[in-house]
Amino acid sequence: MRLTVEEMSLLQAMEHTCRRMAIFDIKASLPDIEDRELRELCEKVLTKVENMTDADFAAIDFSEDEEKNNE
Repeated sequence: MRLTVEEMSLLQAMEHTCRRMAIFDIKASLPDIEDRELRELCEKVLTKVENMTDADFAAIDFSEDEEKNNE
């Protein structure tokens, strides 16, 4: 399952050490999000992450995007 740049950025802002923590962190954040577009993005990412296997999530390479953000 492919993630967009925006989805990857959102996951990086959340706890992304494992799939379960990412799901927990997104769900915990949803009640506090008032911006409609950000809420929709969170819900979309949540659905994608929930439908991934742990192995699929572990295969996501966050280091490439983190390196780009540090430039």
